[in-house]
Amino acid sequence: MGVQLPGTAPEALAEQLSELADLTRTAGGEVVGTEVQRRAEVDPALFIGKGKVEDLKALREAGGYDLLICNEDLSPRQQRNLERELKTRVVDRTELILDIFAQHARTHEGRLQVESAQLHHLLPRLIGAWDYHRQGGGIGTRGGPGEQQIEVERRRIRRRLKDLEKEITDVQRQREQQRSGRRRSELPTVAIVGYTNAGKSTLLNALTGAGVRAENRLFATLDPTTRRLRLASGRELLLTDTVGFIQKLPTDVVAAFRATLEEVTYADLVLEVVDVSDPAAPEQSETVDEVLGELQAADKPRVVALNKVDRLGPASRRRAIQEMHDRFPAAVPVSALNGAGFESLVAALESAAQQDAVAIDLLVPYGREQVLHDLRQVGGVERTEFVANGTRAWGWVPRRALHRFEPYAAATSPPG
Repeated sequence: MGVQLPGTAPEALAEQLSELADLTRTAGGEVVGTEVQRRAEVDPALFIGKGKVEDLKALREAGGYDLLICNEDLSPRQQRNLERELKTRVVDRTELILDIFAQHARTHEGRLQVESAQLHHLLPRLIGAWDYHRQGGGIGTRGGPGEQQIEVERRRIRRRLKDLEKEITDVQRQREQQRSGRRRSELPTVAIVGYTNAGKSTLLNALTGAGVRAENRLFATLDPTTRRLRLASGRELLLTDTVGFIQKLPTDVVAAFRATLEEVTYADLVLEVVDVSDPAAPEQSETVDEVLGELQAADKPRVVALNKVDRLGPASRRRAIQEMHDRFPAAVPVSALNGAGFESLVAALESAAQQDAVAIDLLVPYGREQVLHDLRQVGGVERTEFVANGTRAWGWVPRRALHRFEPYAAATSPPG
């Protein structure tokens, strides 16, 4: 069910409803129809107009559906009133996404974050009269905060939220320790971001052999995974997969998954994966930009991979790539499925990782050749020559790793 308000383009609404249908199927539902109402403003009591409610009631009585999913977020009052009028369950966009997250959370951290988001969404819906028939199970009621939490008192929910907040804070602390360890290794970190189902996990698996669960489904991966990627120069990067983005990503989700999304905030650079075979790829990339802006990561160095080129014919591939190149001139066409374009992608990552590099001139004494190995791990060696007291090496390192080599530096210069 969608509502077209003034300022909403029909094309944008059609794309949102198509995405809502994909979300419904991912949650295990079957889409039997779509209804759209054009309104000047949202009805404060029912969200949609009374006439449309009567139409939907007639459809339900005719056996047309047993669950109504709304493309927008409903207030507790609107949701309650619609359920009372239609005599069936009503789920809004946030509740649908949270249900999918509940299905796909695999780790303890992921389950904590999903439960927190579900309880935050549920809490205001316990205020006032509430029809407890929603405890029957299915979309919007899955997991602990579904049939179990619907009957508990608000105090118990708040107490559980407090416990969850403490546990999630502990997770954040552990994740910060992991990040500190990665920073001490002085390897550049890359956050893989993109619209959900763009192929981020498949790309990480193909580049690093990570073995991350990858499926042709929305939000198949919720938990971040970090793996090393060795570059052609011998240098290494740390790649971290992140949760997929989506239009109108619920604020409850952003808040609950802050520990996961912080991986983007702390990364040295961003690898954006775009499903170039999707006609809505430009709009999806704009959504990624919006979320990166919310995470204060929009200005980070970025490499763009135009994924799934294997799904396009020659002519449509040229058109799609050109359209994205207008937005990202240095974007790299790839196929995570067959490995096409990987050499160019890895070269682009290496080039982006060098943006904060400094050139160094080292004099390494005999017996300290380990320094040259360390240089190759975090930076690069352009050339070496043997001298009377050891080895002279010219290369480059990330600025933050410079201190490791300063005892041997004969000279340093700005990037160039």
